[in-house]
Amino acid sequence: MRRMFAIASLNLRQVVRSRSELLSYIALPLILTWVFGLAFGGSSAATRAVRVPVADEDHTHYSAMIVKTIDGSESFVATPVLEATALQQVRDGEAPMAVIIPRGFGRLVEQGATATVVTVRDPASTEAQAAVEVVNGAAARIAADGVAAQATFAALRAGAGGVYPQDGPDFRELFAEADRFWQPTPPVAVDVSEVRATSTHHAELSAPAGSQYSMGFTVFFVLMICIAGAGGIIEEREFGTLRRLLATPVGRPRIIGGKLLGIASVGASEAAVLVGFGVLIFKVPWGSSPAAVIMVLGSLVLASTGLGVMLSASVRTRSQLSAISSVLSTALAMIGGCYWPLEITPPFMQKLALFTPTGWAMIGLKNTVARGMGVPSVLLPCAVLLGMAVLFLAIGLSRLRLE
Repeated sequence: MRRMFAIASLNLRQVVRSRSELLSYIALPLILTWVFGLAFGGSSAATRAVRVPVADEDHTHYSAMIVKTIDGSESFVATPVLEATALQQVRDGEAPMAVIIPRGFGRLVEQGATATVVTVRDPASTEAQAAVEVVNGAAARIAADGVAAQATFAALRAGAGGVYPQDGPDFRELFAEADRFWQPTPPVAVDVSEVRATSTHHAELSAPAGSQYSMGFTVFFVLMICIAGAGGIIEEREFGTLRRLLATPVGRPRIIGGKLLGIASVGASEAAVLVGFGVLIFKVPWGSSPAAVIMVLGSLVLASTGLGVMLSASVRTRSQLSAISSVLSTALAMIGGCYWPLEITPPFMQKLALFTPTGWAMIGLKNTVARGMGVPSVLLPCAVLLGMAVLFLAIGLSRLRLE
C-alpha cells in the first residue's frame, strides 16, 4: 500500500510543480465559474434597483406622483431625462423601459378628461413588465383621486343650484383630500397568500443565484480533469516510464492502483477548491449536508476516473485523448445540466441525462445543496455513479496496456 500511495503522491506533485497544469486545473475553472456566476446569476444583480428613465414634460403635482411612485418601489429608481434620451436608452438596451409624461397631463386630470402616460419598453424584459405595473398602479391612483374630486365638484355645484360656490375648495384641494384615503393603506387592497408545494421546492427557489454555476462547473471540471489525468498513463507508456516500473518489484496491481488513486486525488482536490470558491464568492450552501456532498462528489470522482481509464485504453496517443476528452466533457456537461437547469430542457433531454455521470451528479448535488435535503436524497445518484465507475473501470482495465 505504501508504494501505491507513493505513486499517487507523485501524480499530485507533478501537477503542483507544473505551472500549465495549475493554470488548467485551478485558475481556469475558478475564472470561468466566477464569470458565468456573475454574468448569469450573480447575487449582486438580484438586489440592484433597475434604473427607469422618466421624461416629465408636464412638471405638475400629478406627474410628480408618478415619479414618486416609481422611486418608492424597492426594485426601481426613476431617472429624470429628456424624452429623446429616454427613447434612445431603451433602443440601446441601457434601460428596460422608459416613462414619458406629456405636457398637459395635469390639465387633463383636472378637467376629468383622459390623461395618458406613455411607456416604452423592451418586450423581452421581465423587469420592464414589472415597471409597467408600477406605473399602472400610479395611474389608477391618480384616476381614482380625480374621479373623487370631480364627483365632489358636481355635488357642490348641484347643492348650490348648479353654480359652484366661490368659497368652495378648488380641484387641487379636493384631489389631495381624496388621495389621503390611500394612506397608510389603499382603500381597496389585495391580500396575497403564498402556497408552496414542498419545502424543498421553496428551498431551491430561495438558493443563491450562483448555485447552478457553482455546482455545474464543479461537476464539469472534475469530470474533465479526471479524464485528462488518465492521459498521464498514456504519456508514461509513450515515455517508457511504465515499462521501467513494471521491472521493479512493485507489481502491476499496485502500479494501476497508484495511478487510479493519483487521478482520483487530483479530481478530489479540484472539487474541494471549487466548492470552497462557491461558498466564499457566491455564498452557495455547500455545507448544508457535508456528508451528502462528499458522497456525491466522491462517487463522481470515481465515475470520472473510470471513464478516463476507459477512454485512455481506447486510444493510442495523448493527443487523441485530449481531442476526445474536451468534446466529450463539454457534451456530457451540456446534457447533464451543468450549464443550465435540467428542468428547462425538453423531456427527451432530461431522460438522456439519466445515462450520463454529470446528470446524476447534478441531481444529487441539487438535492442536497439547492434543496437542502440530506443523505437519503443522494443514495440513488451515488449508487448509479458507483455502478458507472465499476462498469467503466472493468472495461478500461480489461483493455489497458502498460507497455
